[in-house]
Amino acid sequence: MADMANLEQLEQAWQVLETTYTEPVIPVTYINSTAAVKAFVGNHDGVIVTSSNAETILKRVFDKHQRVLFLPDQHLGRNTAYQLGIPLEQMAVWHPKLNRLEAEGDLQNLKVILWQGRCCVHQQYTVEQIATLRSQISDLKVIVHPECPIEVVQASDSYGSTKKIIDEVAASPEGTKWAIGTDNNLVNRMIQTFPNHDIRSINASAFSCITMNRIRLAHLLWTLEEIEQGSTIQQITVDEATQISSLKALDRMLAK
Repeated sequence: MADMANLEQLEQAWQVLETTYTEPVIPVTYINSTAAVKAFVGNHDGVIVTSSNAETILKRVFDKHQRVLFLPDQHLGRNTAYQLGIPLEQMAVWHPKLNRLEAEGDLQNLKVILWQGRCCVHQQYTVEQIATLRSQISDLKVIVHPECPIEVVQASDSYGSTKKIIDEVAASPEGTKWAIGTDNNLVNRMIQTFPNHDIRSINASAFSCITMNRIRLAHLLWTLEEIEQGSTIQQITVDEATQISSLKALDRMLAK
């Protein structure tokens, strides 16, 4: 997902937004973004969010400011803003490849500008899949991740971060029937973890997140063992300026 927005595209978008609006637009970036994007956000009074705290942080931003640019995942931004009571008519999509804001009506009425980015995994879940499962399984509960399109979220019983999905299933009575719309590797682990629940994926044939599933305990252990022996494997470094600017955005997220 981080590849959906790069610094050059963001700087081009910012030039247009600065000429369109007299009051500041606050950039809000999902944690799944590049260090360069985070640094830009940090330098422009912006903030980082996660899927768990996006609603809390976005509300905090709107308490002080009129308008935000949310990137790189448009669905998380749209679902979160809608949950806060912002109508879809006050949201518009920025197309980075076209360097253009796609909106109808008065641009001054917009409160949320959504970057045209998305998670390829969560794009695989649809309203039709949910409807089919509901027609086949009685008393089915559906929960999805907020990176899913808003139609899918609205067709579900609830939605939330990975932690919320796990917690809500865990808190439900044994035998509860669940259809889950998120990475299928997680769904499969939940099937093993909660054998007394009836759990399935909304789309069992959906491909899983390749990058996320590269993070494994065995790899972490190997890396730590190599460090202990004085060997640094595939070290990633970030220049000091980017570190400092990115931490501004992170600190704003962590501020009470």
